Amino acid sequence: MADNGAKIVIEKELMQFELNLQNNYKDLAYQGYTEVHAMLDSFLEQGEINERYYKKIKKKMKKYDKIYHPEEEETEEKNVE
Repeated sequence: MADNGAKIVIEKELMQFELNLQNNYKDLAYQGYTEVHAMLDSFLEQGEINERYYKKIKKKMKKYDKIYHPEEEETEEKNVE
């Protein structure tokens, strides 16, 4: 499994996304957010990354889900109650 190259690409895109978010470049940040998710799914499906790495980055991206998908957070909170 040649997952090193895929991991570098994902890490680079993730860093660019976080930088855009910090600099308040909302459109670019959202584009990066969707790109990271698409890359993760694609690379996992192709076998370029392992399940453990996939879950690690998905967990890291979960905090940004609150920004881009607040309605999902509300649904999850209601299900807990």
